Parts: sequence; structure tokens; C-alpha cells
Amino acid sequence: MAQVAPGNSEGSGPPQSRRTPVRSKATRWRASVLIGVHVLAAIHIAHWLSTGRTVSPLEPSEAMEFVKHSVVNAGLIFFGATILSTLVLGRWFCGWACHVVALQDLSRALLLKIGIRPRPLRSRYMALIPFVGAAYMFLWPLIFRIWNGFSLSVQSVEMTRENFWATFTTSLPVALFTFFIAGFVCVYFLGAKGFCTYACPYGAVFNLAERVAPGRIRVNDDCVQCGHCTLRCTSNVDVSREVHDYGMVVDAGCMKCMDCVSVCPEDALYFGLGRPALGAKPRREKRKGSPKKLPFADEMLGLGAASFAYLAWRGWRQEGDFLLSVGIAACFGFFAMLTLGLLRRSDVRLPGLVLKSGGKFRPLGLGIGTVVLGATGAAIPFGIVPELNAWRAILAEKTLAAAKDRWFQPGGAVLSEEEQGAAETLLHSAEVIDRRTSRSTLHNHMRIAWASLMLGRSERFDAAIERSLRMKGVGPAPRHLMAQSQLANGDRGGAIEIYASIVEEYPARSGYVRRLAELEVGAGELEAARATLERGLGANPNAHELVVVRALILADLGRHDDAARELEHAVQVQPEDHSVRDLARNALRGLGRFDALARVLADGVDRPGAPVEWRADLPQALMAANRPDEAAVAARHLRDLAAGDRRLLQVAATILDATGNSGEAAKVRAEMDQAR
Repeated sequence: MAQVAPGNSEGSGPPQSRRTPVRSKATRWRASVLIGVHVLAAIHIAHWLSTGRTVSPLEPSEAMEFVKHSVVNAGLIFFGATILSTLVLGRWFCGWACHVVALQDLSRALLLKIGIRPRPLRSRYMALIPFVGAAYMFLWPLIFRIWNGFSLSVQSVEMTRENFWATFTTSLPVALFTFFIAGFVCVYFLGAKGFCTYACPYGAVFNLAERVAPGRIRVNDDCVQCGHCTLRCTSNVDVSREVHDYGMVVDAGCMKCMDCVSVCPEDALYFGLGRPALGAKPRREKRKGSPKKLPFADEMLGLGAASFAYLAWRGWRQEGDFLLSVGIAACFGFFAMLTLGLLRRSDVRLPGLVLKSGGKFRPLGLGIGTVVLGATGAAIPFGIVPELNAWRAILAEKTLAAAKDRWFQPGGAVLSEEEQGAAETLLHSAEVIDRRTSRSTLHNHMRIAWASLMLGRSERFDAAIERSLRMKGVGPAPRHLMAQSQLANGDRGGAIEIYASIVEEYPARSGYVRRLAELEVGAGELEAARATLERGLGANPNAHELVVVRALILADLGRHDDAARELEHAVQVQPEDHSVRDLARNALRGLGRFDALARVLADGVDRPGAPVEWRADLPQALMAANRPDEAAVAARHLRDLAAGDRRLLQVAATILDATGNSGEAAKVRAEMDQAR
């Protein structure tokens, strides 16, 4: 600590407050606020439990639904609001509202209770891990969608949710383990707020916003450089150095906890608005004795080991424990540097522990080094190898995407030479993953099932489906694939039975309801199909494609007028759904209801993305409905929009001829000749 200046109070020595830093009053306030945050979270969950629907989770991770699927939810708005406020006030959210920070503060407090003061790791390069994590979570999905030509427009707004935990895929034991790693482990080995500094992707976003925020901890001329602020800071910021050099705290790790302001004996520190940290220059000569930096070799080893551990853990677990993965990666990076220190240095200590002294290993130090080296060796076959095979499987699946789409269509169950090789690769990679990882996943079982199906290995297919069905909360996907396979083998009855079990469990899934109804119609069970559709519409009234299928069943039962009315109604309530309109178009044509068909087409031809075939069908439908004048007008529009398309021009010429406009028809045919 720097030399303390004499005080103003009476007596021979400086005031007691300058010799021993007082406890921060802000800590108690902040603890109360953090407890309040957890109480509000509990109320939120209780509201969902009591009503069955509540506001979607107010978690930054919910913003991933927007970058992945263009879904706007309460979590996205909450995250956006916190970023905007951070741009003004600085990184307040981390210090005053984050449950992981509360966990780390609690861990630090308990460690201090037993006499252990965590020492911060001062790594420049490992601090890049959160930024890579943030890019992976929030930037990579956007790049992927743009690269593949997916629309970025908002697809849905989901401010409330029935399944509160829908986007929380982590099990309770894994969640508890994540809290243990993010709390005690990261705090002990990486220092207070260690998870924030070396793992948290949300913290990286706030870190960037903090740099341009005008709201900062600032200093007046009363500062005597006593160092109390630095000693009480729980964010590992050298406050006294920064306010001396810059007149404010410029470290983006500052979480506005206000501890430094609270303990300053001179009331020299305050929170205020002014120049941001970005581009700040020292206001005076920097204080001597800059913080010691880690050797470059240690930095590179830590960063490389963290990357290795992240890939190995993800490969071994085969699921999306992202926060746990980056937490373990950061800790393993530290352990790698610690092991290097054990090999190179004569004295190595951890808070409260001696690992090596006078060049001699203590048992604990020898044990840690052995565990790190052993874990590294085990991670290669059981983590890195499965992860590499997961990437091979992804590439193979991409090659097989077209084959999967056509597989159950007539003549589609044939593989090209490239697809044959991809199927073999997929099966091999999926089986390696299945043998070497800690848990089996539905996705991997489905990989084995699809590859076995395409390669004609029925026993492996059946085994993969059976293992999938034994998984908890598996969903309908394995049964759907099994039903399709049975249909391909001519077992319609077996497929109906499987789809009936799916609809029994998931009546709101309109695709499965429709498939079952179509199979029942094909088997001549019209009333059963109608009952299936009624059940599906009861569970999901907005499934308008089911209305179309129900109309077709009514037509098969001879109720053509009822069928036509249902078809028109389905289009009216879902006017922007081209698939519903197209189903209705084909059905009305088959029923011979040309007036209704003309109305459906006339309402749809000018809508964005409407197929050009609708424009060609409209004049033909009007002619069939005995409305020649309107048919001629539609034919002229078709001619204007044909853009040299001879097929469309032929339709226009035929209609114009049929409506007594032979001169115009001749001109259209001349255009056809020029288009050759």
C-alpha cells in the first residue's frame, strides 16, 4: 500500500480509517438488491407454476432465439435494455443484478471466512475467451443464416410462454455443477469475479458497452492514494492506480459495485458522468511499478489449454452445456499454467496451500500435476476424438440432406457414390461418438438410424430406434422415422398405429395429424380421418392446413358444397400462407368449384411471393366459371407479366382466343415467336 498522508484529526497518528480500511456499506446494499433479484425470479417461476403461462424468461441467453430463429421474446428486450443502460451508466448489471455474480460474491465471502483470500489471475489472452464465446452465441448464428440465404425478418413475437424451461436444455445436476464451477472453483483459482473475467459471454458484451459509457467511478483532488479502494474492490481493479493515472476507472472489469466509493476515507471517489474510457489518455505521469504480467509462454499455454479443454468437454458431453464448458476451459487453462509453474519454479503456492517448496514437490502439488497430465491424456480419446467425429458427422449430414428429403418418395431410396460414402462416414462417426462419450443423445441415435436405413442395415436401424424410444422426453421424431420406414415396406397398418400414438401424445402437432388423416383416407377409413382432424383442430385451431384436408374428406363423402366452403374459409383466415392457398387451389380444381377457385386465386396472385402458376390458373378458372370478360382481363395481365415465358403467353393467347379477342391473341403469339 502507498504511504498514507497525515490526517486532520487530533492526535499524533493518522486516523484509524486510513490505517485499516472500513467495511463497505455498499456491499450490504448490493447483497440486498441481489437477494431481491432472486426473490423476483422465484415469483416469476411461481407465477408460471400457478397459471401455466408467464412472461418468457428474463435471461440474456434468450436473445439467442432471435439470432437463431428471429423470435422476439422478453429476454431479448431485457438484454437489449441492459446493454443500452450500460452504454450510459457503465457495467452496473453485472454488479447489481446478475445471479452468477451473487454466487461468486458468496463464494468469496465463504472463502474469506475460512482464511483464504483468492488471488486474481492476471492473464491478458485468456480474457479473450468471453469475447469468443459471445461471438459464438450471438454473431455466428447470424453469419450462418446470412451465408445460407435465410430471412432475418421477425418470424414471431413470444412475450409469454407455457413451457418456461423450453430453452433451458441443461439438467438440474449439470446446472448445479455449473454453479459450483462458476462459483467456488473459478473464484478460488481465477480470483473474485473469475468467471466474469475469463468465461462469461454476456460479460463480454457488457465489457464492450462499458468502454464507451460516460458513467464511471471518478476522483477529485482529495485523493491521497491510500489504496483502500483497491483493497476493497471485488472486481480485481487497481482503483487507486487508475484514478491516479486517468482521474477515473478505465478498467472495463469495473462493475460499479461502489465498494471503492464507500470505503474512501477522504470521500474522494464518486460516480459521475464525463469522458468515457475509450481513448482516455493519462492526465499525469503514470504511477511507477506497473502490474506484473504473465510470461508470454504461460499466456499461450493457458489459452491453448483452455481451447483444448473446451473442445474436449463438449466432445465428451455431446450437449449444449455452454457456460459450463467455458468455465471448465478457463479453469483448465489456469491448471495448465500451474503445472508449467510446478515444473519450472522452486516454490509454487495456491491460497492457503503449498504445492512446491524449495524445489521439492509436496504431495498435493504432485497430485495436481499428475491429475492435469492424466486428464489431458484421457481427453484426447474421450473428448477430442468424439468432437472431431461430430464435425465429420455434420459434414456427412449436409451431403445427405437431399437424400433424406427424397428418401421416402417413389424412386428416391437410391444413393449416389458420394452419398454412399457420406452415409458410411456418418454411421462410423456416430458410432464412435456413441461409444466414447458420457451420454447418448437423441440426435446421435437418429444419425445412426438414418445412416443404417440408407445403407440397408436393418438391424442397426431397429436398434437405434429402440434405444431412442427408451430415452426420457424423446419426442415424436424416432416414431415418425419408424412409421415412414414401415410405409416404405408396405405396412400401412403399422404406420397408422404409430402415427395414432404420436397424435395421442401430441394432438397440436398438425403435421403428424395430417399424415395420420391422409393414411386413414388411403385406407378407406374416412370417418376415422375426420375424427383425427377434428381432434387436431381442437388442440390447434390455427392449423388451417388441416381444414383443407378435412374439406377433401367431406368431398370424398359427397359433401362438395361443404368442402368448398371450408376451403375458402381456410384461405380467408390465413391469407399469407401460400401452402394453404395452394392446397385449396388443387382441391377446388378437383372438385370442379371454379367460382370458388377464381376467388381464391384472385385474392392471392398479387401477394408477395405468390407462384406464377396462380396467375396462369386464374384466367382458366374464370373461363371454366363462365366469366369470359373477367377471364380476358386476367389473360391481359398474364401477358404483361409473362416476361417472354412461352408457356404463360400460350395460356394468355388461348384465353384471348376463347373470349373473342383473336387480334390480341395473334399479337401474343407473335411475341411467342420472338421469344424462341
